[in-house]
Amino acid sequence: MQKKLGDFTTAHTLSDQDIVTGLAHIHTTETQLAASRLAMLTEADRRGLALQLGHSTIKRWYAKAVRLPEGNIAHQMTLGKWLTHNPTVAEALTDGTIHYLHVKAIADATATVLTADPTLTEPKQTDITAVLLDVATRSLPKDVHDRGQELAHHAAKARHETERQRHEEQQRRKAADSRENPRPEDPPHSKPNSKSDEETPVPPPGPPPLPVSENRALNRLGIYPLANGRSKIDGDLDKLTVEKLKAALSPLTAPTPSPDGTRDPRTPDRRNADGLSELLERYLHTRTDTGSGAVNVNLTIPLADLLKKPADAEHPHRHTATRRNTPPGPSDGDWPFWLDWTGPISGHLAQYLSCDAHLTPVIVDHHGVPLALGRSFRLASTSLRQAVIIRDRCCVMCGRPAQWCQIHHVTYWNDGGATDLNNLALLCTECHRDIHNTDWELAMGEDGHPHSIPPPETDPQRRPIPSYHRRRKHSA
Repeated sequence: MQKKLGDFTTAHTLSDQDIVTGLAHIHTTETQLAASRLAMLTEADRRGLALQLGHSTIKRWYAKAVRLPEGNIAHQMTLGKWLTHNPTVAEALTDGTIHYLHVKAIADATATVLTADPTLTEPKQTDITAVLLDVATRSLPKDVHDRGQELAHHAAKARHETERQRHEEQQRRKAADSRENPRPEDPPHSKPNSKSDEETPVPPPGPPPLPVSENRALNRLGIYPLANGRSKIDGDLDKLTVEKLKAALSPLTAPTPSPDGTRDPRTPDRRNADGLSELLERYLHTRTDTGSGAVNVNLTIPLADLLKKPADAEHPHRHTATRRNTPPGPSDGDWPFWLDWTGPISGHLAQYLSCDAHLTPVIVDHHGVPLALGRSFRLASTSLRQAVIIRDRCCVMCGRPAQWCQIHHVTYWNDGGATDLNNLALLCTECHRDIHNTDWELAMGEDGHPHSIPPPETDPQRRPIPSYHRRRKHSA
């Protein structure tokens, strides 16, 4: 009778041999189950079982059944279909010789080779898959990926050489034929009278294939939504693209000490993420047709919800909460704040984005169905923005260039703040977030210029600080 495998409450009772044997058994069982899952998903899709289950696709049904993203299930089904045409790899997965991640690496690497040379015959593709499978039985999935890129480069070089030889051979035949059968008197539309005339021209080959590290055709960049509303980015990029990315990020990712000299607490990964966000912000600023600094991110908000002044900071939509026992949240179907690509967002982020944005008033019924759609309008017009730039010159808090700044309402727009020069200020992305997310505040001074007010932990007296341009001007 087989001994029961250990768990977190019983693993300490197992002998050393039991643990080693148990791990081997678990690995084999895991790969067998993975193979069975892929096979059954593929067969269920082939039979068209989705309609019987009340769903449009098997992918959608299974994603709901196991509570996983549809994109993840789609990848599994694609892999299952690929395995049906590669039984040797399927068998290796079933018997535990390779892991599920090896299978994915083999399939991706085979596709990479086929991208490098689409003319590969099925026997050649089978041979390449066999080579990759052999690597998978001895190495990590990453090694399979690397070997696939090497094979792709060799395939591209071989194809290029074949095309070059065919072109040169055709040119030699044409030259020999023209020497043997000169036809200077042939009219322009005479019919061909030789085999070489009937040959399909072979175009000259292009430049030799690039090294794997420089081949843009092998690039990929995936953006995968996570269950918590965030997203994961995973990619494989060529050398030049990475060089451009690092060059663009370099000035945005340097450690930034605090004013008191305290070391930047952010990790390198966090600085890279912050730098990427700033890079995108600047790109979106520079591509606007109006010359404004507004970010082209579409935010859909029913105008009545946005205009209604919050009852307090904790519950910005208490008017909705009065109809329910608990305040609404982004998971509710009638939640009003949405971004086009990434879905529901908090009222706090909606308030931040509404400072400097194109807004479209939408009239909706009590079910949230649009009844009328108004014309899009800007909170701060181009001329008004220019007036703010003339006054502030740069970010009023840190001095970053005006081209990288957004218009901020000193008294928030949805709290009744007017879109007038004496209620607007230039803030860069980082300082703008500080105003919305921390105890830093802005206030208009008697001189008609914005002043920043530090939090108590920075200055217990909270003395107003003149805008950056005026600080520099006075110290000059």
